[in-house]
Amino acid sequence: MKRILTAIALICSNVAFSQNYAVSYELIHQYNLAEINSILGATGISTFLTPTFEVDYYRVTYNTTNAQGTGTTLASGAIAVPAGVSCPMPIFSYQHGTQTVKTAVPSNRAGDEFKVGLIACSAKGAIATMPDYLGMGVSTGFHPYVNSRTEASATIDLLRACRELKDSIGYNLNNQLFLLGYSQGGHATMAAFKELETNLSNEFTVTACAPMSGPYYVSGVQAQTIIRDTSYATPSYLPYVIMGQQEAYGNLYNSLSEIFIPPYDSLLPLYFNGTRSTGYINNRLPDTPNLILDPVLFDDFKNDPNHFFRVVLRDNDLHNWRPQAPLNMYYCTQDEQVFFENSLVARDTMHALGATHVNAVNMGAYSHSGCAQLCFLQGFFFFGSYADWSGGMTVSDSVVQLSTAGTSDGSISLQVNNGVGNLQFDWLDNSLTDSISSQNNLAGGNYQIRVSDDRGCYVFHNVSLGVTAVSGVQDESKFSFGPNPATDRLNIEVPDLLNNREYTIILSDIDGRIVLYLPGINSKNFQLDLSTLNQGNYMLGIESGSYRKFEALQILR
Repeated sequence: MKRILTAIALICSNVAFSQNYAVSYELIHQYNLAEINSILGATGISTFLTPTFEVDYYRVTYNTTNAQGTGTTLASGAIAVPAGVSCPMPIFSYQHGTQTVKTAVPSNRAGDEFKVGLIACSAKGAIATMPDYLGMGVSTGFHPYVNSRTEASATIDLLRACRELKDSIGYNLNNQLFLLGYSQGGHATMAAFKELETNLSNEFTVTACAPMSGPYYVSGVQAQTIIRDTSYATPSYLPYVIMGQQEAYGNLYNSLSEIFIPPYDSLLPLYFNGTRSTGYINNRLPDTPNLILDPVLFDDFKNDPNHFFRVVLRDNDLHNWRPQAPLNMYYCTQDEQVFFENSLVARDTMHALGATHVNAVNMGAYSHSGCAQLCFLQGFFFFGSYADWSGGMTVSDSVVQLSTAGTSDGSISLQVNNGVGNLQFDWLDNSLTDSISSQNNLAGGNYQIRVSDDRGCYVFHNVSLGVTAVSGVQDESKFSFGPNPATDRLNIEVPDLLNNREYTIILSDIDGRIVLYLPGINSKNFQLDLSTLNQGNYMLGIESGSYRKFEALQILR
């Protein structure tokens, strides 16, 4: 069936649709599991997110609003679809980071960022949409860099095209929508989120949003890159923003010589011709960005709060509104390109406006590039607490508890409702046999089972197996920790059975969202830093192979 669908997709690839947004689609690659494992294995991500579904990867062209907002233009992007899955699926919309090479976009499977959509599709079973943005891919004109209006429209119109194409390509949607993006993609993600909730809530409902290391406060925090007379890691951002906003507004200048000193007024169009990498451009600009600006213009910008370019930057700020859906902004404190205070100011401003589900999550003292993978993993874990892949399937259990601590006479039997066709039971414990609904001779502990059906729908079911009645007997397999309640530090001691074995520490909040995920630890004693976490109730877990223990923890401030 998959090969028949492939032929249909290719036949239709150049045919215009009657709908308003989708113009054409083309199946450009079919990823099997071996290929996906190879790609993700090279990144290390497959250690945490296991590829499950094969993926059909489509290039899509669609209609969207042009850069000036005066008409319609053609844009491109990618849609990744779990192969052979008929279960209603959520959409994960991923917005990529800064690119100056016009072809280095998701629709061409170029660079590394398209792999984020591949992960969402294969490891999670979601439809992944990835816009190229205006001026990139097949789109004509200069890219309106960090322009919130065009970032939002390019993202949202691809979502509309995705919705129109579901019958032609062959997939089902469950109306859940998740947004994530890194760097410029963080800004684009927040722009789409704001537009969807502010003006399009009758058309889309955002389930959760995870922008990462984004310049949400462009006119304030991020504008310090212009004002400071110090070196900056990516000096190409400044001319890219100015030339990009000219594309969107059309009236910032008549000639580049009004903005930039020679020879940059002549060289910049050659640098930003769509074929030069960001690194190439950075190496040809002064490390201090404002040194390429006309001195009079720069002086006016510093001293006039209503300077035309300050007004433009404020128009693209995204920190000062009130989100409704859960929002986690991820950042790193040593980010040398997008200052982490963007996330803190956005969080505080949104809280002041009455937002109740907004968090800024510190991923540690990492650089801009070093922060990315950590953010992606946390974003997927964050989405996992809200996403629904069940297709209406539910799982219940009957449990026989242990008679005495330390024995293995427990059992678990599962009952599945509303599953379709053959059911698959994956017991996430290497010592247990998969594909059966019941297990006997079990030791005490927490068990997790992934139940899936022929549609590709799946559900995770958790069972805690304890002791029916124990008097004066202590479970020696438990880890110990203290103090509890804790403040800034927590001392953890693992049981002897984990000596010299690697384990993972997981800390999740009261809503089940993972706030700390620390793999690869093999010390019997470990001190956990809690200083960046808010006061509240948490679950602390230790996982290693079949060993899974979770205990309640309270943090006080």
